[in-house]
Amino acid sequence: MKKDKTAKEETIVGYVVPSEWDNEDNVVAISISTEDDDYLVEMNKLGEELFDFLDEDVEVTGLVREDRDGTKRIRITGYEVLEDTDDEYEEDDDYDYEDEDEE
Repeated sequence: MKKDKTAKEETIVGYVVPSEWDNEDNVVAISISTEDDDYLVEMNKLGEELFDFLDEDVEVTGLVREDRDGTKRIRITGYEVLEDTDDEYEEDDDYDYEDEDEE
């Protein structure tokens, strides 16, 4: 049996955190941190958009795979930025992004 797992679509809820910086301290890679794991975000259009939501809670859907070294990666196919909801906030404040974005 192979150790490599094929990618499968999953939805996870977590926190957008920086995971790599360049020499000028600019964030160049991000991860979604959950209670159980961290998922390195693969760069595609939607993955790049998540840079705008560093330190925010998000619900992301994407293709998850695990490298041989145990690193989990996700290729984002859709996401929603979650607001701190205390019943005082309106539900309309949530962002919902899918593959069919602006032109």
